[in-house]
Amino acid sequence: MKNLSIKIIKNIVFISMIIFCQLAKAEHITIKTANNYPYKNLINRTDVVNVFYITNDENKKCRVEILLDQMKWTSVAKEVNQEVVNHDILATCLSRETAEQILVQTYLQFGRGL
Repeated sequence: MKNLSIKIIKNIVFISMIIFCQLAKAEHITIKTANNYPYKNLINRTDVVNVFYITNDENKKCRVEILLDQMKWTSVAKEVNQEVVNHDILATCLSRETAEQILVQTYLQFGRGL
């Protein structure tokens, strides 16, 4: 039983180290402007819009994190082609539908007078 517990703890530590190394490699960009709906409205209504990404060969894995007061919305990680990301990283990593849903939630949660 004791050996099993030690083995489980070692596995947890090993997996945690791998996850930490992946997160340490991640870079992020703070998006300050956008030209199209709903991204422009989302940036204007929220405090911070960050895009986190990890580059692997030809592809990037990215996710978007949006902060407004104490609320945080995080998109599902998405694997995308690096050439497409360089064109419009926010629209590539955050679908239009998800951006619209988050935008609606900001109105529901914080009202129109923000």
